[in-house]
Amino acid sequence: MPAARRIRLPDPSFSTMRLPVQRMRALNALRVHGPGRAAIGFRSEATHRFSHPDIPGGLLYLGLETETCLWERFGDELLDGQARLAKSVWTNSRLSRVRSTDSLKICDLTDDAARLRLGVDLTALMHSDLAVPQAWGLAIFRHPATVDGLRYLSRLNQQPCLVLFERPGLAARLKETLVGTLPDLDEASEFLTNHAIALV
Repeated sequence: MPAARRIRLPDPSFSTMRLPVQRMRALNALRVHGPGRAAIGFRSEATHRFSHPDIPGGLLYLGLETETCLWERFGDELLDGQARLAKSVWTNSRLSRVRSTDSLKICDLTDDAARLRLGVDLTALMHSDLAVPQAWGLAIFRHPATVDGLRYLSRLNQQPCLVLFERPGLAARLKETLVGTLPDLDEASEFLTNHAIALV
């Protein structure tokens, strides 16, 4: 029987540890979303990586680059569907920019030294049993540092992503601007070409 690595969950003393908190002075992120849904839409979904059911309110997942947003939105479909996407879904999807009106406090889990200090590894943050990363999401949400969200790496292209917690007043500090529909964006077209993705 093959050996299994230990699954690392937040230590009982996690709330006393110093979080790697950064002041993000000017949030400038992106999100792919459907036509009937705002880009700034906090949701709690059991299939989302850090969305623990005990976190009150929802979470907002964002990417810093267009390609990362496309991987996060369509990655599982591409892997399961052998590089094919439904043309109707692609055509109706939009890319929006999300900015903040003031600074945000973000826990940075992309920092190797910080993860070592907290006792978390990338395996835990990307574990297929979502109870594992969701436990980390809940621990960070409840930490006395009261961060607005966390930075992590995409499991699909290893680029930075953000997730924001729906804390009181946070949504009012965010502004969204439509960049365009995916068929109208050069970066989206390049994504299809570079990865030989067929729209069917």
